[in-house]
Amino acid sequence: MRLSELIRYYSKPEICRELVRYAENREVAVQFTDTFGKRPDVLQLPSDVIGAVRRGATSFHCSEERWQNPLALKQESTKKELDDLRIGWDLIIDVDCKNFEWSTICAKLLLESLNFHEVRCASIKFSGGTGWHIGLPGIALSDERLAFPETPQIIAQYLREFIRPHLANRIIKKEQDLKKIVEKSGKKKEEVFKENKFDPFTVLAIDTVAIAPRHMIRAPYSLNEKKGLISLPIAPEQLEHFRPDWATHENFEFTGTKFLDSNVKPGEASQLLMQALDWWHTKQTSEKSEKTTAAVFEFTEKVPVEKFPPCMQLILKGLPDGRKRGLFALINFMKSAKWSWPEIESELKAWNSRNPMPLKQGYLLAQLNWHKRQQTKIPPPNCRDFYKDFSVCKPDFTCDKIKNPLSYSRPRKKN
Repeated sequence: MRLSELIRYYSKPEICRELVRYAENREVAVQFTDTFGKRPDVLQLPSDVIGAVRRGATSFHCSEERWQNPLALKQESTKKELDDLRIGWDLIIDVDCKNFEWSTICAKLLLESLNFHEVRCASIKFSGGTGWHIGLPGIALSDERLAFPETPQIIAQYLREFIRPHLANRIIKKEQDLKKIVEKSGKKKEEVFKENKFDPFTVLAIDTVAIAPRHMIRAPYSLNEKKGLISLPIAPEQLEHFRPDWATHENFEFTGTKFLDSNVKPGEASQLLMQALDWWHTKQTSEKSEKTTAAVFEFTEKVPVEKFPPCMQLILKGLPDGRKRGLFALINFMKSAKWSWPEIESELKAWNSRNPMPLKQGYLLAQLNWHKRQQTKIPPPNCRDFYKDFSVCKPDFTCDKIKNPLSYSRPRKKN
């Protein structure tokens, strides 16, 4: 694009306002065709945007993390210094594929999977190239102090595996011919099919490596230099009908759609967080050596309620707060404590009725069904911090000697 066209586009008041809104508390990198300007940088006023464009800026990129003072960042900043400066972060899932239709199928599945986990605050924008960015505000996960980049990486990897079989099926259904998939991918058949099964992530990427300290993504409403297209936020329901020509500056019409809107209910994505951490814990456990696995204690018979540790007893009485975390802990405890699925379902339905504000029936059933499908038993979260957060850690003498609630219920050796 010519400089005059860039100035005309970025001078639109609504574009300037949205770039400044999105850049608040974020580190900014300004791109000048093939090179980037100094880092760190910030956008604080609409005049900052216009001034940069008049100097030759072609696009603006912002950090996934939010900072107390972005200008205090240094190239040689230590992890502790970054942690001290960071005030929050957002989960941004980068979907990319040479075949734009496949990218769109993947983005749609990710939105569906977030909806399954009762996440309604996800936003999406066209990358300006051949992919999509899906954003989830960190505040929706309840605590933005959670470890970065480890926590968002785990969630992105969990979602990647959650949609894997569905993504393979939908691409196959779309193409209706396995040979077409190989041809369109530009790869060899043996690269695309593993053990005679189509692996969709050989032809498409959900970039989890990009979730990293000080990593940048193209800001919403910023232009893509190679394609000349706008990184355009759209409403999720528009995804199926979207065409890249919507994002040309000639066709552009500002609708007010935001990427990562700040109007979000805190903790809305706590179910997603719990199940991602559960999946990660299971994955890590399964990768341990046989020796380590053999050392894990296995109950030989069902542990009765009266032998549950104090935290589990308190959860079972009903909770005014922390019901989702309580449910997560109870399911994993009961699975490991030799309760059958009919027993777990019956007890947890009764428990939910004891809560001052019961969880929605659909949420409870979705959790039970999801955990029922998981073959591996994993212990509940370790003692202290997890349970203190919703006031059910009331240790007795035995609690002081253990690290996990399951150890409380182990049969004691007689002297």
